[in-house]
Amino acid sequence: MAFVKFILIAAVVSMVLRLSKEEDPGVTTKPMAMETKVHISKPSITASLNHQVLYQGEEVTLQCTVPEKLSDLEYAWDKDSAPIKTSQSTYIINAATVSDSGKYSCMAKRGTTTSEISDPQVLTVKKPPQPKVILSVGWSRVFTDEKVTLICEVLDTSTSWKYTWLRNSLKISDDADIKTTGNSLSILSAKQGHHGDYTCEIELQDRPLSRALSTKFALSVQEPPQPKVILSVGWSRVFTDEKVTLICEVLDTSTSWKYTWLRNSLKISDDADIKTTGNSLSILSAKQGHHGNYTCEIELQDRPLSRALSTTFALSVQEQPQPKVILSVGWSRVFTDEKVTLICEVLDTSTSWKYTWLRNSLKISDDADIKTTGNSLSILSAKQGHHGDYTCEIELQDRPLSRALSTKFALSVQDPPQPKVILSVGWSRVFTDEKVTLICKVLDTSTSWKYTWLRNSLKISDDADIKTTGNSLSILSAKQGHHGNYTCEIELQDRPLSRALSTTFALSVQEPPQPKVILSVGWSRVFTDEKVTLICEVLDTSTSWKYTWLRNSLKISDDADIKTTGNSLSILSAKQGHHGDYTCEIELQDRPLSRALSTKFALSVQDRPPASLTLETSWSDIMSVDTLTLKCEIKDGTLEWNYTWYKDGLFEQTILEETYSVKATEETFKSEYKCRGNRTERPLYSSFSEGFKANNIVLKRKVLLAISGCVVCSIILLIIGCIVLRCTRKPEKQEMVKEDFFFSMTDSKTQTSSPLQEYLTENGPPLDKEERDESTAIINEAAPIIEDQIKEEGLPSKEAGHFTSFKVEKSPLKEKKELQSLKECDESTALLIEAVPAADDQINEVTPSKETACFTSFKADISPSPESNGLSSYKEC
Repeated sequence: MAFVKFILIAAVVSMVLRLSKEEDPGVTTKPMAMETKVHISKPSITASLNHQVLYQGEEVTLQCTVPEKLSDLEYAWDKDSAPIKTSQSTYIINAATVSDSGKYSCMAKRGTTTSEISDPQVLTVKKPPQPKVILSVGWSRVFTDEKVTLICEVLDTSTSWKYTWLRNSLKISDDADIKTTGNSLSILSAKQGHHGDYTCEIELQDRPLSRALSTKFALSVQEPPQPKVILSVGWSRVFTDEKVTLICEVLDTSTSWKYTWLRNSLKISDDADIKTTGNSLSILSAKQGHHGNYTCEIELQDRPLSRALSTTFALSVQEQPQPKVILSVGWSRVFTDEKVTLICEVLDTSTSWKYTWLRNSLKISDDADIKTTGNSLSILSAKQGHHGDYTCEIELQDRPLSRALSTKFALSVQDPPQPKVILSVGWSRVFTDEKVTLICKVLDTSTSWKYTWLRNSLKISDDADIKTTGNSLSILSAKQGHHGNYTCEIELQDRPLSRALSTTFALSVQEPPQPKVILSVGWSRVFTDEKVTLICEVLDTSTSWKYTWLRNSLKISDDADIKTTGNSLSILSAKQGHHGDYTCEIELQDRPLSRALSTKFALSVQDRPPASLTLETSWSDIMSVDTLTLKCEIKDGTLEWNYTWYKDGLFEQTILEETYSVKATEETFKSEYKCRGNRTERPLYSSFSEGFKANNIVLKRKVLLAISGCVVCSIILLIIGCIVLRCTRKPEKQEMVKEDFFFSMTDSKTQTSSPLQEYLTENGPPLDKEERDESTAIINEAAPIIEDQIKEEGLPSKEAGHFTSFKVEKSPLKEKKELQSLKECDESTALLIEAVPAADDQINEVTPSKETACFTSFKADISPSPESNGLSSYKEC
């Protein structure tokens, strides 16, 4: 059937090729030659293998041959009647698989001639046999030094197999411990390095591609298990007569172990107190001789090389321990509310002790303040009722014979001492910038106290003004912020519950009170001689203030006019020097930093209105009237005054008028008069006037009359002399006299009046207009003569015709001889000035009012000018 299919396919292909040649016009076809018929014999198939069975992975070549030696033959292959795509005479299978098994056949052809189909060649391909590693001698779990033999078992009995052994996929080579023979591997003395997964690989001789790997065989090689001695009954540290059971524990659950017990490396044999059963050892009644290190040795039955020694188990056998109460937390001397923890210390570290606590031999039960846990007793908040002797009794659980009572522990419980804040330096009431030191005093002399300072319940920290050292707090420079209630809290170091708060110490800090100067007696604006009292008022009623008074910032000391007493300053009689700004500075005694300066008090001191006493009686009436009229003037025109008169310092009378008349008697002329103004309001009185004596006035008048007489006589003589000279002199050619040497009467009116005239005009007694004009004319004409009478020398200064102008100048030589002192000179000058007006009445008839034969007028001028030189004018008839 397959062959028929092959023929049909070949025919179809031939037809397709022929049609394609006919359709292509560019292809020229050649006429087909005539095909020659050839006979092809039946081919045969040969295989290139020498084995009936081919293993997977091997190579095989099939060859299709015909007896005739023909060329241009084509071949068709099929497998199990299925065509194979090849036209070659050989068919090669490079790596055979199980699917390549089957019957192969071939057929030869040439043109349309084909041969018969060859006989089939059967090809068998299968996998190599799976080897298996099995145990021949020993165990899959062996211990070091034991022997093991493994066999690589193959179900194919062919003897041509080659065996290779591997451990953990690595090839195994023979050495001192491992030997391989055929399909067996022997481990003569197992080591831990022999542990692993063993496999064997099989391979056919001369057919290297025919190999197979066995499954894994896990071989466990380890040290014999380490036995361990554990406690089954009892304790590792037991007391005499107690029971102990030890177990030799082996993690390997094999039942074939054999156990041997040793104490201190010596084998233990059973006796009355010790029994061994299987892997256990029981000490029925412990003795101190049973104390030691216990071990057990294990050994496998019939495997003498598999043995191991356990670790050591230390069994302590001793007499019962003595407990001791020790302090764990707190102190043997505690304060209320502190915590205390006592430990019942037992040198035996067994956790099975049962503890019973006693105070003063009475059992203690738990309550709100006491808790017992294990071997500890905690007093959570100590009270004075907890004071006493504490003991603990120990007892092993379920071991009634194991109990003991500790020694006593004395616990003292008391209230913390009450601290007290006391003042060490300073005062409870201080002022700014003063220093204060407070002490936190504790009666308990313990040196472990820690001190905390508080102000108004807030903690105080050190700063530039506050330093705390030990139990003291120092305020170096008090500020108002330091004012408040101070307390100190004491606390034992590392014992925060041992604290107590002191009572409150109130510290008052304030600015020194601001003093104020107030007026107690007098006025802020006073007149001389009035009394003033100032008070340095301080609102602080402390009596220890020290007062210092200052005027214009300078300290005031007591003198005849000023007295200071306590906080007052009295000015007994005000003077101009007392004018100024008054302040007072207060200072506490022995506390120089506590001082304050008051505000200023301005005290104004001014002179009383001045009184001036003048003579109202005219100069012409002094010698003729029998009374003198005095006038008292107060240089303060805004006030109304009464006037008080004094004679020789004695009060005369008080009148409303400002004038006062006294009789012109001898007694009057010798007396001195003064006046003073008086009022009912301040200023109550004025200052005293200058003293006035009438005898000086009379004396001056007499001197002036004498001088005036001399002046008049001199003028008359001068006039007579001029007339005689004029009449007796021969006529001569007259020369023009320059008007420069004399001033005319008209010109003289424009010149400045002389000092004498000014004095008389300003200070002289009041005259009527007619008398003043006459007096002025006489004085002007008599002035040159007066100068000669008072010994003043005329020095020639310029020549002009027959006349010489004169310049009045005092002669120092004559002045020295005539005046003995400056005082006498002043008095003489004053008398002269006062005498000039007195001459007015005596020389009225001498003074010409109209032009005379020879002279027009004369005018005396005491104040010389460069042009006049003593004479105002001279005009020739």
